[in-house]
Amino acid sequence: MNRPHAPSQYLDRPPTSASPGVVVSCATGTEIGPAALERLEALDDVIFAALMGDADALDRSREMWSEVRLVISGPLLDESLAQYAKQALMVWDATRHDPDESLTKAYAALEVLEMVAED
Repeated sequence: MNRPHAPSQYLDRPPTSASPGVVVSCATGTEIGPAALERLEALDDVIFAALMGDADALDRSREMWSEVRLVISGPLLDESLAQYAKQALMVWDATRHDPDESLTKAYAALEVLEMVAED
């Protein structure tokens, strides 16, 4: 069974690994090992929480990003980068067009875009 990598939906849940015999892959078909999947899910949680205005998550995101990119590369990392950039641009756009959106979200979006651009 193939399951594409997707952002985690629950920040407070403990990391889980794929069941034995289950193959997890990104959209390009590259298989994702359990340890890499857990790291990506944790990074997803932090990045998406930061983009929702969580300042602590934003602080953790750069350190986690540095750690993850040392052990994960290629199409898997590229796919995650694309998702982070897409979400950051959506948040940035929302903050430009809606004065009720948080300045914290706009700042987080710029930080995530900078992080993605540095890679």
